[in-house]
Amino acid sequence: MKSLGVIGKAVSAQIAGWLIVLAVLFVIANTGGSMPSVWLIGVTQAAGSVAVAYLLRSDRWWLFIHFVFSAAVIIFRQTGVDPTWYLAAFLVLLFVFGPSYRSRVPLYLSSQKTINVVSDWLTQQGFAAKQDARFLDFGSGTGSMILGLAKRHPDQQFVGVEAAWFPYLVSRLRALGQSNVQTCRKSFWDISLADYPVVYAFLSTEPMPRLWEKAKQEMSPGTFLISNSFIVPNVTPQQTLSVNDDRQTMLYVYRI
Repeated sequence: MKSLGVIGKAVSAQIAGWLIVLAVLFVIANTGGSMPSVWLIGVTQAAGSVAVAYLLRSDRWWLFIHFVFSAAVIIFRQTGVDPTWYLAAFLVLLFVFGPSYRSRVPLYLSSQKTINVVSDWLTQQGFAAKQDARFLDFGSGTGSMILGLAKRHPDQQFVGVEAAWFPYLVSRLRALGQSNVQTCRKSFWDISLADYPVVYAFLSTEPMPRLWEKAKQEMSPGTFLISNSFIVPNVTPQQTLSVNDDRQTMLYVYRI
């Protein structure tokens, strides 16, 4: 199913959901049953698309999108919303999440408990051998991780790279006055990992093989890649850290 890609899976799931609806309506029409309401049709389509997306092993955030998509369409159609608002909503989403289409990485935010676990690990292992080490957040979003760690480790430097404009601007503003935090807006594939003994990533399943290859090529032996929630396929992490938060987050630590 990897050949479909993220967008291919999403389109396939939506088409499959509507095919399920058409099949149900065909059966009803040929058995003399009463036609379901628009809302019931929407729920059926949503359930079908979610089920197909799950079978295609789409990321969890796509399951949520598939579930709410049909309901949103029905609500907007029945309430007679001015089409201008569709364009406005699209432009806002494009501004916030536009680069996610190319990178296949949605906006994920690290919890405070996750930051605490990473901070403790850095104290015990990541920064133990080098007190002036640098930490890179590979897709830093609004900067929660690097800002949280910077306050706990004032002697280290924390760098965040983010491709989407809106999260980057938020992180830039939040980092004002924080001397050991640096943020930059660019594709994280264009940044070298050579200068970082620790790289943290909260991405998605899609880019993990590519990230691992990049880490092996650019990072020095003995350095670390920490992945929040997403494993590197066919690679065993040196360590797994559990976070007692609402998501029961798992952090996978890979030694280069």
